[in-house]
Amino acid sequence: MTTFRTKNRSLADAAATTLEAEQPMTLRQLFYRLVSAGVIRNAPTEYKRVGAVMTRLREAGDIPRSWMVDHTRATLKPSSWSGLADYADSVRACYRRNFWASLPHHVEIFVEKDAVAGTVQPVTEEYDIALRVCRGYSSISFAGEIAELWQKIRKPIFAYYLGDFDPSGFDLERDLREKLSRYVGRPVWQYEDSGPTYLEDGECISWIRLGVIETDFDEHDLVRLPVKKADNRAAGFIRQHGYDCAEIDAIPPSELRRRVEQAILAHVPAAEWNKLQAIERTEQESLTNILGALQAADRKRI
Repeated sequence: MTTFRTKNRSLADAAATTLEAEQPMTLRQLFYRLVSAGVIRNAPTEYKRVGAVMTRLREAGDIPRSWMVDHTRATLKPSSWSGLADYADSVRACYRRNFWASLPHHVEIFVEKDAVAGTVQPVTEEYDIALRVCRGYSSISFAGEIAELWQKIRKPIFAYYLGDFDPSGFDLERDLREKLSRYVGRPVWQYEDSGPTYLEDGECISWIRLGVIETDFDEHDLVRLPVKKADNRAAGFIRQHGYDCAEIDAIPPSELRRRVEQAILAHVPAAEWNKLQAIERTEQESLTNILGALQAADRKRI
């Protein structure tokens, strides 16, 4: 076990305990959970200290490297296979039936940051839901591509959003919502919570903020950040929301995943979902037979 000074030993123990319960987490998410728990102060020097401690723990193998993630970096490489047999295995693993084409609603999840996308992606992948990462103010191209898809959908659309509770977080959400409404040519109605009373009219789009919401401050003991007075949107934010701000990273990852799953399941009729799963299994069996023949032919040529 890696040895630390007394000050960092307690930090390492608290971080490992938090990660074991909430992993995978980004460094920023871990930092906010430790601040909320009173383990460290909310200061840049403390953030660097957490990073240094976690580097030593991971490099020493004291905690699995997979418990912490970095979604700001990616590896780009074209797909390739060692042969048809290898390709057949990939195709078999990738096939999924589009259940949502048969369901009464169209659902998408929007997140402000890459880090949050990595947190909730396991849930959106499980339920085959589009996960949109805004990365700040949305470009015309980003909003336009979504609008082109939504224009073709003539059933109720539900968009769920996860973002910071601060002037920028609310304003970039407003900007995206208004762009989508203009480009789609259909009103986007915003709701304060994820309750059951939404517009079922296919001509309208429902927009629901899942977090950060005002009740999160007390329910999850969020770090209360001050409003940046230099921000020209600060006065409007203060009038509507008060002086406290919080980052979406401060909400426990398990809670973010729970909210996203709960939102999705509100649009999934259980009987219909089970029926579609049975159809998918049958189709996968047929695909397995076809690919098996392809693999056998490939082996004969070798």
